[in-house]
Amino acid sequence: MKYALITFGIGGTAIALIEVFNRRAHLQQFVDALKWKLRALLHAHPLPRNLTGWNPAPSTKDNDVWEQETRRVYSYWMYLQPFFKTKGYLIFEPMNDSQWFQLIPARFEHPTPSKRRSDYPYSRKGYTDDKSLQFTYFSTRVWPARDFDGNEVVIRIVSDKEPSEELLIWRRLDSPTLRNHARNRTIPVLEYLEFDGLIFIVMPWWSSPGQNDFATCAEVLNMADYVLDYVDFLHEHRIVHRDLDVRNMGLNIVNNGTLDYPKGNHNPDEALYAFMDFGFSLIYPYETQLDGVTTTLRYGWEIEDVHPERNPFKLEVHCVVERLQFYVRVVEKHIPQIGPFFDDIVNAEEAERPFAREVLQRFRQMKASLTPEQLNAQLQDRYWLDGKFKAKR
Repeated sequence: MKYALITFGIGGTAIALIEVFNRRAHLQQFVDALKWKLRALLHAHPLPRNLTGWNPAPSTKDNDVWEQETRRVYSYWMYLQPFFKTKGYLIFEPMNDSQWFQLIPARFEHPTPSKRRSDYPYSRKGYTDDKSLQFTYFSTRVWPARDFDGNEVVIRIVSDKEPSEELLIWRRLDSPTLRNHARNRTIPVLEYLEFDGLIFIVMPWWSSPGQNDFATCAEVLNMADYVLDYVDFLHEHRIVHRDLDVRNMGLNIVNNGTLDYPKGNHNPDEALYAFMDFGFSLIYPYETQLDGVTTTLRYGWEIEDVHPERNPFKLEVHCVVERLQFYVRVVEKHIPQIGPFFDDIVNAEEAERPFAREVLQRFRQMKASLTPEQLNAQLQDRYWLDGKFKAKR
């Protein structure tokens, strides 16, 4: 009986200490959150309050100037580290002083086992430990993080107090009507965060499809179908992405950053694709006729900023199909009809360029004509460029 009382006494003391610790932790979280509310209310912080201040200065060939500008915005993210923590996110940290642009997970402070999820909207785990989980800081608008359950996310600044075109697009695509639409392959928004008029979105981290090996023709064509279907979906809802290629796509896996082209991740039974980054995008009223608008703006990777008047919807289809060739024409050795499919669209005169719906229908008709042997053929090439195939190593 005495031992039971002693054991109970020790256990009771431990529980009491845990309760005190938890109360202190919750109190500290409350105080930290209050501090950040006051900073926002009083504008007592060094952050630019307009979205343009989060962009580096115009591109320069001077590496020192580029690094200075990139570090300037980098410092804003590091300043916000405690703010994001009050919202339940631990942002990644620089690997070291010399590799400040290589970001790695922050030390996980919570002793509970990870509750990381691999189901939608989160991604499969393609890495073995945190040493192989790296994120290269190349866009000043985004930063990697983890939530307190261990799920990898990406935080993106999308607007200031004056709603940006990008925020309006996110709101349209994330509206109750479209959020769960079967064709809406936009990366899901997990949460909107606001600090002194600056609007951030939190998204699940999905790695780029181009970082993973395509094993068969079926895998490549499955990815292409996602792309063409999504372009048609965007245009149906009067949105032009204006920079749509694999850099702004995600595959539902977080890759091991130390591996080149890991295998097995594009299996159509498991692979999902999502689209993101609407910083260049255009949004039109729903009543807009697809053939009734023009723009002089460049498309994503085009060099000149201003161009003659062009239809933005047809232009997007042309540019997306032209860029898709890089990954998709590797199937041409097994599926020769893919060549004419691309050539007819890419080489069409501007006035004759098709809209997204027609291209999607052509693609699916071509795909439906293929044999199982063609679809299951193993790929030996990594990409196609200017009529030449680049073999896998």
